[in-house]
Amino acid sequence: MLPRKGKAKGDIAPTTVVLSPAKLEALEATKSSSKDALQSFMIFQSWTVDKSPGLKRMILPPPSSGNGKTRKIACPRGYRSKEYDPVEVTVGADLNAVVYKYYNITLTKAIKDEALQNDKAHRKRVDKSGSSEMDGWVNGGGWNITYVAGEGVTQKRHEYLGPAPMVAGYRNLTTPNQDVQILWYDNFLQDRWCEKETWDIDVEITVDSKGDAEWTMVQT
Repeated sequence: MLPRKGKAKGDIAPTTVVLSPAKLEALEATKSSSKDALQSFMIFQSWTVDKSPGLKRMILPPPSSGNGKTRKIACPRGYRSKEYDPVEVTVGADLNAVVYKYYNITLTKAIKDEALQNDKAHRKRVDKSGSSEMDGWVNGGGWNITYVAGEGVTQKRHEYLGPAPMVAGYRNLTTPNQDVQILWYDNFLQDRWCEKETWDIDVEITVDSKGDAEWTMVQT
């Protein structure tokens, strides 16, 4: 017997509707293709980070709390970078709007200098030359290069995320003790990335009141 939400990702979880062994076997046979289809749809509805998103995505508060609480979203500085800046967002706010605003700010020297000073003061992430080891849009060197603007051209943060960065979704929306992570998809590189990792989705079986069952994406 299985509920709508399983305790373990990808597992079949208990519910009040009993599924026959034959039905469960038939569902298991479609797990891989259903997962591929759900992931493809997730990529299809991705939005380009330099264009204002047409859809909203909220962090919903737990039932016992209000919208006044805050969370942090991890905004990487470069393509496949494990280093990121934590950006505070109010629970109940539109995540897509926050991400769009953050990555489309014009990078002035003052913004870069302030970030470098913060790295020195709070993260102790500087090398012997005094540059930030986090690099990305702060120094603009190393592998964290800008994929759009040349030297001397006004830059924006998203230009360090790859040739064609798109936001496919988010991770850790329901785990308030962790920073929300952005699931990126690069349309040019055909690459799914989240910090240093290649992201994937998990699926679970959900059953409606009529007893119809299907694979759905686990919301994290």
